[in-house]
Formats: sequence, structure tokens, C-alpha cells
Amino acid sequence: RCWWSGPALTLALAWALAGLGAWSRAEVCNSIDIRNNVTRFSLLENCTVIEGHLQILLMFGTKAADFRDLSFPKLTMITDYLLLFRVYGLESLKKLFPNLTVIRGTHLFFNYALVIFEMVHLKEIGLYSLMNITRGAVRLEKNDELCYLSTIDWSRILDSAEDNYIKSNKDDKEECGDVCPGVVQGKTSCPPTVINGIFIERCWTHEHCQRVCPAACKSQGCTPDDRCCHSECLGNCLEPNDPEKCVACRNFNLEGKCVETCPPGYYRFKSWRCVTFDFCQDLHNKCKIARQSGCHVIHNGECVPDCPSGYTINSSNLHCTPCAGPCPKICDFTSPKIIDSVTAAQELRGCTVVNGSLVINIRGGSNIGAELESNLGLIEEITGYLKIRRSYALVSLSFFRKLHLIRGQTLEPGNYSFYALDNQNLRRLWDWSKHNLTIARGKLFFHYNPKLCLSEIHKMEAISGAKGRQEKNDIAHKTNGDQASCEDDVLKFAYIKTDSDKIVLKWEPYWPHDYRDLLGFMLFYKEA
Repeated sequence: RCWWSGPALTLALAWALAGLGAWSRAEVCNSIDIRNNVTRFSLLENCTVIEGHLQILLMFGTKAADFRDLSFPKLTMITDYLLLFRVYGLESLKKLFPNLTVIRGTHLFFNYALVIFEMVHLKEIGLYSLMNITRGAVRLEKNDELCYLSTIDWSRILDSAEDNYIKSNKDDKEECGDVCPGVVQGKTSCPPTVINGIFIERCWTHEHCQRVCPAACKSQGCTPDDRCCHSECLGNCLEPNDPEKCVACRNFNLEGKCVETCPPGYYRFKSWRCVTFDFCQDLHNKCKIARQSGCHVIHNGECVPDCPSGYTINSSNLHCTPCAGPCPKICDFTSPKIIDSVTAAQELRGCTVVNGSLVINIRGGSNIGAELESNLGLIEEITGYLKIRRSYALVSLSFFRKLHLIRGQTLEPGNYSFYALDNQNLRRLWDWSKHNLTIARGKLFFHYNPKLCLSEIHKMEAISGAKGRQEKNDIAHKTNGDQASCEDDVLKFAYIKTDSDKIVLKWEPYWPHDYRDLLGFMLFYKEA
């Protein structure tokens, strides 16, 4: 037998018929965050499904009257989770969401699909149409006025009610005195069930019973006269045994009809609906125009945000195809990506093409060379510029072991595509006997790199194809390599004498081409 109270049922069905209509006319909304005041509730106005989460939180100035005229009967399903936190004045959800039937829990809030936390004025949950939480548990905590918890049989709504966390609510203090519909009149209106050996009636409020369908209907739902919904339905339906009259779908929604799998020409999307190739391609194109990452592609019959590991996109048909060797991975950045820590470098792990510019500003860290190579070592191409500034921890750029092209499509002010400034310990760029780098456009800039010899810079000019582009002051002759031994020459010793406690050395006068370059002599020795 299926238990519902008459007036509430009539009103709920009227709302459902008016709000749902056909599934094909359902309006799908993205995740919604409502906070501080009630004005953003208007975002829910036409939503039938929230494809994502719904968070309502942090309203400290609201009163009960602010919620009196708010109702969203069209909303039937949330694909991720519902969270309520510190919303003052809200006493029940029965009028806000009278037809919310399914919370799928595709993505959870710390393992929970329904979270109600520190709702100081909430007296009852009141989600009397809620029939199924597909994945995840329930957390109800620190709600000082919350009753009607012992009268809800959560095992009828979700599979693992033992994972629920329900603590520190008014219900715990045995002060509630919950009264289900019909009790005052001395008659039974709500279905009784057994939980932990306690056989009591189940209800959400004093006027709404908990809906319980015959066992044969499982989670697909039933009509008021106990007829089961179609096997592809989930939670409820408007007519029995009709996959086009479901309130929500067990598997996938195909233009208003619940189906087990998406047919040819359609692709699974967000684990609950079937979409066309054009739909997925439109998402992909909008993402590319916005220069975002995670643009939708097609893999194994599903429209997903990115190809999985080991696959790359075939741009002609958006399908993911297996990589022959390491997979290319394009990482898009609308503004220069600053690498100032290992954590920042980890965000580029696996990237082979940086669609944008990089700024390296590493001042310290342990084992920094190995860390940078493990995260940046696969980068082969930078479409913008590369800037190395004040990176005192770097002695070379060999961690960019696969970098072979800097396009210079975007340049550092001054038209520079490679910029090295004030790197106190940078001694070498790359091992030019093994490394090849092309700089397609833009100039080189080197200033205040005291241990980087000019010969190293000139090698880069020649190998990268940038020779002849630089102006006189782009490569400083006085502040690069001024603290390094950059040129070898032979001193001719005229006198060497050793004694038990000293060595005397004399050599012929040595003068470089510009005598000002000779600052003095430094002798290194090692005791035998």
C-alpha cells in the first residue's frame, strides 16, 4: 500500500504537471550558489534540473517573512548535492522545494549529498517529495530547532543510511514531540516502518507523510494507487509504466524519455542525459574561444571535459584517440603563468604545449632542479614568451629538457620573447651540444646574470636563430658573467719555489685587451 495525504498529493501533482510538463521542455541550470540575501533565489525560477550543486548559505539578516513567498515547484532533481548552512529565518524547505525528488550525488560535498549544518531556525526538513539519493550520505548537524528526524526512514531514500551523520539537533534532546498527519484526529495516515526494532509512522512534517511505495517498485517510484513507475524511472512518475512520464530517470534522459543507454548519434553527458554531437561541439568551441582548459571531447560514447590519460583529441571529430608514445597536452593561459614555487609548477605537470607565456621566479626550495624537471620537463613549445627573473635557486635551465620552440606570438614589453634578469646563480642555459631551441619571433634580453658568461648567451643567439635581432643594450656586457670565470688563458710562470712552509710564484705580466677588465688575481689551493 502507498501512503500519501490527499490535499498535499493533489497540490504536489498539480505543481509537477505545471512545472515539469514534458521532460523535453525541462530547463537545466548549472550549479547555483545563493548567499548573503534572498535576491539570488531568482536564479532558481525556471530550473527543473540543477546540473551541479545547490548551496544556500550565510544569510544572517534574513527573517521568516523573507522566505514566505519563495517557492520553486519546478525543481525536481539536483545532480550533485544540496547544502544549507547558517541561513537565518528559514524554518522549512517544504514550500521552497515541494517537488525535489532526486539528489543524484554525482559529485559530493565530503561524501555527503544532503548537508544541513547550523541552520539555527530550521524546524523541519520538509522535503516531502524526496524519494531517492542515488549516491552519498546525509549530514544533519548542529541545528538547534530541527525536529522530525526520527520520523524519517532514510533507508527508503538511500542505500547506505548507516553512513549518515545526524547529531546535535533538537531531535536529540527528546524535546520535539513530532506529530504525523492524522494523529491528532486519532487515525493513522502515514506508513509505519521498522528501524532498529522501532515501528512508527513516517512523516516529514505534521501535514506531509513520507512516501513509501510497494517493495516491488524498488526505487523507480509509484503512482498514488500503488502502480509502479516504469523500470527506467527514478523516484516518481506522472503515469505508471511510461518512460516518458518519469519525474527523473534511473539511467539517461533522451529528449524527455528515460532510456537505459544512449542510442547511436547521442552521447552520455554528466551521467544522466543524452546529448548530440552538435551539443558537445558547441561546448568545446565556446571553451576554446574563452581560452579555457578542460574543453569537452567525446570518449567511449560520452561527452567529457577532457581526454583521459593516454589519449589525445582528434580535432576533426572531437574523439579521443590513443597516443603513439607520450600524449600531447595543451595548457592554456590567458595571462602569463607565474612559477614561483613547486606547487605552481605542479599545475603544469604533463603539459607539452603552453598556450601562453611563462614567468619563472624561483627564489628557493630543496631539490628544486629535479622538482622543476618532473613538472616542466615535458614542455616542448611555448607560444608566448619565457621570462626568468630573480630565480636565485637556478643554476641552469636544463629542467626544460624538451623545450625546442618559443613562438613569441605574445612578447614581453620591448618585444622580447626570452628575458633573463637578475639571476644570481644562473651559470648555464642548456647543454648546447645536445639541446636545440628555436625562437621564432622576438628578441633576447640578458641583464644582471653575474655568473652567466657571454659566450653562453652568444651560443643561444646562434642556435635559436635570434642572432642579429638584438639591439646594443639588450645583452649587457658588464653585468653578465662579471663574477664568473668565463675565458681561459695561460699564465707564463717565470719562477716557482717551494719550501717547507711556503710556495713562491712569479709570472710574466698579463694584460687583457682592455686592462680595466682585470680586477685582480685569485689563487685556489688544496692542502696535500
